Amino acid sequence: MSIRQISILVFCILTLSLFCCLATISEAGIIFDHTAVDLFDSLTATDVSNVQDNIRWHYAHTSHGGQITTGLQRIEDAYLGQAVQFNISRTSQALPTNSNSLNIFDGQQHDTYISPDEYWSTGTGIGYTNAVLSSNPSINVSQWSWCTQMNSYNPTQTQSYLAQISAFEAAHPDVIFIYMTGTAEDDYQGSTGYNRYQNNQLIRSWVSSGANRILFDFADLDAWAKDPETGTWSQNTYLYNDVNVPTEHSALIGSGYGHTSALSAEQKAKASWVMMDQVYKTQIAPEPISTVLFLSGGLPLGLGLFRRKLRGLL
Repeated sequence: MSIRQISILVFCILTLSLFCCLATISEAGIIFDHTAVDLFDSLTATDVSNVQDNIRWHYAHTSHGGQITTGLQRIEDAYLGQAVQFNISRTSQALPTNSNSLNIFDGQQHDTYISPDEYWSTGTGIGYTNAVLSSNPSINVSQWSWCTQMNSYNPTQTQSYLAQISAFEAAHPDVIFIYMTGTAEDDYQGSTGYNRYQNNQLIRSWVSSGANRILFDFADLDAWAKDPETGTWSQNTYLYNDVNVPTEHSALIGSGYGHTSALSAEQKAKASWVMMDQVYKTQIAPEPISTVLFLSGGLPLGLGLFRRKLRGLL
């Protein structure tokens, strides 16, 4: 075998190994939780610009979900005039088209306070969501946020949520749907908080076990806070049925920012920027490539390689 043939063979083996590895990695979903906040400061001006230029975000939510939009505005204001500027444009019931800005369609076409029945749990709500995506084909991310439904939902209701988001994914293959956990608000502990925790665990398990699913772990971000002096994270929990149940961290409790504190809202906004950066890099930026290799003498090896748009790589 010639040196050229050996080189081609080695290249093929390494390439196939790489793609097998990527396929394995992409089989699991990814969860954006409090650890994503630590990645915020590493975002570059190019990272942010790519998100602003390429992400079109449909975000439907209740008042608790407003913590993210409030936090996004606070982050924009805090970074005005700095090297990296986190500009957003958010319009109620419509998609803005501003340059150098993350454009957000807030709500549905008929309203801005969106309960489960207006996004996923009824035929009417499913119709509202489909209408937004059909009328705004540039939207490539859709996300819905809970209020306190996880406190009282049973597993069947939670499974219905997972099934419908999965159905949306199948119906709109060009849109990335973001799963979410419910709040871990400190007002609800005991058996109520434990029920909420179990429902949130169902969602985490679903995302972790499925290919290319993405979760914004709102409850985890509620329960963890970073000490500004030491830079270390701590979690608030309470004991119920011998289980340490996560609950809202005392450092994050507040009421002026969508039922939380400014710090909590900013923490969720930072995690959102990190998530959108990864959505861009793994879902939108990669372009298909095709490679045809030839053996000595011009015979095609017949290997077509395509870069997959992976969700779930940090």
